[in-house]
Amino acid sequence: MKRSSLWRGRVLFPALALALSVAAAAADQRAVVTAVLDGDTVRIKSADGRVAKLRLIGIDTPEMGSRDEPMPPEPFAREATAYTRRTLDGRRVRLEFEPAQQRHDRYGRLLAYVFLDDGTFINDDLVRQGFARAYTRFPCRYEARFLAAEAEARAAGRGLWAAPGTPGAAAAGPIIGNRRSRLYHRPGQRRYDEIAEANRVYFATAADAERAGYRAARK
Repeated sequence: MKRSSLWRGRVLFPALALALSVAAAAADQRAVVTAVLDGDTVRIKSADGRVAKLRLIGIDTPEMGSRDEPMPPEPFAREATAYTRRTLDGRRVRLEFEPAQQRHDRYGRLLAYVFLDDGTFINDDLVRQGFARAYTRFPCRYEARFLAAEAEARAAGRGLWAAPGTPGAAAAGPIIGNRRSRLYHRPGQRRYDEIAEANRVYFATAADAERAGYRAARK
């Protein structure tokens, strides 16, 4: 074998192996949704019989709370969960993965984009209908699409973005909670306008925020 051919093989074969591993990581998978835990988390059973908890990536719905972190559901959490249950419970789905991310999060949940057999993109649909926000903390190849869907939902006043008092509106208000720090801020406080939109939860009163498990930020 010529030296140039040997060199090309040493360069090309690892590159080919890397490309194949990326393709394998992004390969589609079929499953059935066996339970809906909240707006963006479900339980699935794959074609080979394995059962897993799955988190829809690139989006974030209000939290329902859990046994590990007991607290009242966040505003609009019940509505988001009910919509996901109507849409996904018992349905066959196709899962698509993000090559730039690990397959599982730190809680052991599978991370995926979810599609119905009719082509409905559930992650996008939840944002577009106003049940979820775009979540941009981690790399996501559909980020621009989710942000556009959120802008559309805001402009149309759907779900989370509906004006307070209108049918189907979230329990919104002037108090802003930070879902990451679990602190709430009143208008005029220093960091009131600095909370990233993806981390915001709105409350009508400070009492509502405290009932949801949030603490007052220092002035």
